[in-house]
Amino acid sequence: MAGIFVATAVWLASFPRTRGRRQRYLARNFALETWWGQTLFDGGSRIFGFRLETQGEEALAASPFLLLLRHVSIADTLLGAVLVQARHGTRLRYVLKRELLWDPCLDLVGNRTPNYFVRRGSPDNAREIRGLTRLARDLGPGDGILIYPEGTRFTPEKSARVLARLRESGDTGILALAERLRHVLPPRLGGTLALLDSGVDVVFGAHTGFEGAGAFGDLWAGSLVGRVIRASFWRVPAAEIPAERDARIRWLFEHWARIDAWVGTEHAREVEPDP
Repeated sequence: MAGIFVATAVWLASFPRTRGRRQRYLARNFALETWWGQTLFDGGSRIFGFRLETQGEEALAASPFLLLLRHVSIADTLLGAVLVQARHGTRLRYVLKRELLWDPCLDLVGNRTPNYFVRRGSPDNAREIRGLTRLARDLGPGDGILIYPEGTRFTPEKSARVLARLRESGDTGILALAERLRHVLPPRLGGTLALLDSGVDVVFGAHTGFEGAGAFGDLWAGSLVGRVIRASFWRVPAAEIPAERDARIRWLFEHWARIDAWVGTEHAREVEPDP
């Protein structure tokens, strides 16, 4: 309710729409977006008693960049607002599923700032790719793009279905790369490869601690109570990203396998008995 009230006040304060007011209007909506995400995260932290630890956060300091982030929970969608927008002042452009527009705050503010809401399963894949590539226009200092390359939250069941589809497709090259992954879904290539054409640095983000919080019911069941959320980031300069498509796919899977290995190591660490 607070988000809707403030979003309305920001809209009313934007008239008349002069050029200067349009810039301030956009800046205010980015500020509202950041406040909303930080407030939700802080509220969750107080209610459930979880805490956040990071490593490699310096990779997020300089912009522009493309952030490729692991997705396993409804709660990890707040990491962009908390770690990128609030801490470093970067204006993130998000790639999100269209179903999230059912959330009034996301519908209002998400359509004022440059984001793209993907129609998953759309028969016009080319249209979706064009929408994604528009996000990369005019990227400059202070800007970034966040995409969840897996396209949906990881579960072992979803992983099995993805591998089954790859076997049916006969794409043995991608299948061989995907079968090595244990804790993440293989990245969907269409949108991710399109955004790699933006020519900016890429930041990879891995995290653990949000597992088991895939739905709101999981939150109320206590899945996040007392958890330690750990996140790790590393950056790859644009000049090191291969230009050729097949090489770029292998490069992407190599880094995604690094995320997978990091998650596996953190999971093993969590179950180690105290000495």
